[in-house]
Amino acid sequence: MANLQDLDLDEMPEWPLLPQMLVIVLLIIALQAAGYWFYLQPKQQRLENLKQQEQTQKATLRIKANKVAALPKMQEQLDELKQRYDFLLQQLPEQKELASMLASVNNLGLDNSLTFTRIDWGERQNQSFLYRLPLNIELTGSYHDIGSFSEAIAKLPRIINFDDIDWQRVSQESSTLHFRVRAYTYQFKPEVSHEK
Repeated sequence: MANLQDLDLDEMPEWPLLPQMLVIVLLIIALQAAGYWFYLQPKQQRLENLKQQEQTQKATLRIKANKVAALPKMQEQLDELKQRYDFLLQQLPEQKELASMLASVNNLGLDNSLTFTRIDWGERQNQSFLYRLPLNIELTGSYHDIGSFSEAIAKLPRIINFDDIDWQRVSQESSTLHFRVRAYTYQFKPEVSHEK
C-alpha cells in the first residue's frame, strides 16, 4: 500500500483505488457543502420567510373573516341602538311642547287633590349634547296624594326626573305636607352645521 505523502496530484489517475475513492468522496462532500451554503441555504431562508408571510396572511384572513361573520350581528346591534335612540328622542320634549307639558303636570296635581303654590320652568342649562330644563314644583297635599302624583308623572310619555326633593308638614298638628321638588326634563340640542 502506498504512502499518502508519496502521492502526487498530477498522477491522480494512477493512484491506488482507495486514495482515489477518498479524494472523490472528499470532493463530493466539498461540492455538497458549497451547494448547500450558496444555493440551498438562501432557498431555505426564503422558504421560511414565505411560511411566516403565509401564517401572517392566514391570521389576517381569519380576523377579516371573523369581522365579516360578525357584521350581521353588529348591524343588528346598530339597528337596536338606533331604535333605542329614536325611542329616547321621542321621550324628550320639543320646545313647542313645553307649555302643554307644564299643563299636564298641573292637571295631574289637580287630579290628585294637590294644591300648587308654584309650578314654572327654570333657566335652561347647557350640557354636552343636551339642554337640561328645570321644572320648579311646590305643592301641598297628603302623603298618599303626593305619591300618586309622582307615579303619574313617571307614566308621562315625556321624561321628567325628580331631584332636590324636600317635604315637611305644614304644621305639627297637620297631616298635610308641603312638597318642594326640582324636576328635570331634557332636550336634544339641534345639530349645528359648521359650514361657512
